[in-house]
Amino acid sequence: MPIPRILFCVPLLALGLFLPALGPDLATPAAGTVGMAHEVFTTETLTVHQGATLTLVNNSRWMHTIGPGRDGKLTDNAAVPLAGRRLMQTNDVETTGKWNTPGTYYLTCSVHPEMTVKVIVTECGCCSNGSCQ
Repeated sequence: MPIPRILFCVPLLALGLFLPALGPDLATPAAGTVGMAHEVFTTETLTVHQGATLTLVNNSRWMHTIGPGRDGKLTDNAAVPLAGRRLMQTNDVETTGKWNTPGTYYLTCSVHPEMTVKVIVTECGCCSNGSCQ
């Protein structure tokens, strides 16, 4: 009598849910970067100058799909310099392009809807081209 496939699928699925939590602690992200724990960014709000970039670091063992949007709903926003959606497990560090347009923006994780960070881009009046860099 053949063994039902479900007997193999259920244990593998359960293992996939809990296995990432096992293992030694991961390193804390470096200063100036935005870390990602299991279901949260390491900061809720951050301010950057116009022309600056952000570095996102997945310091967890969990998959994150990061992009512009809020509450897990990814949207398109041309002013957010994060091209497309970024899978933050295959590449644990991602640096955005330059934040050129002053305003308030949000980055979210489509896998963890409660994971949203507010990015405030301040205008830089020190240079004629509007960039503090």
